[in-house]
Amino acid sequence: MNLWLLASTPAVETIIATAMLTTTSEAAPSTLFHRLSTNPEKVTELVERLEVQHGSILEHNRMNWFLEASEGEVLRILLTNKFFTFTRLSSNRWLVSANLRTVLESQAMRGDFPKLLLESISSVAPSIYTSARRMR
Repeated sequence: MNLWLLASTPAVETIIATAMLTTTSEAAPSTLFHRLSTNPEKVTELVERLEVQHGSILEHNRMNWFLEASEGEVLRILLTNKFFTFTRLSSNRWLVSANLRTVLESQAMRGDFPKLLLESISSVAPSIYTSARRMR
């Protein structure tokens, strides 16, 4: 099984941190986003406090991967977590789509897929990646 991250919501951690502060601040979301864009330490501090739950701000993003896996492996993933979307590209090649909540919830799964998935977000969501690695 091989997995490559193709694309994700830009500035995903800054968007998440902005959403966290929007509910507790009187500043406009666009103002908060611009402030946080210049303060990565604050973004990390906020994002590390996230909780995975339904309605979580972790749901308001999208990531897409290219996956090489058998049909059986894909079926096992789908039976374990219905929030992944798979599109067959060819025999054992798939386009996969999900949000960060789904990525984090998948860490309870067995096999290579959750490990590959977590590693794939390290560059686009480094604070979330670090927190999730600590919880594994």
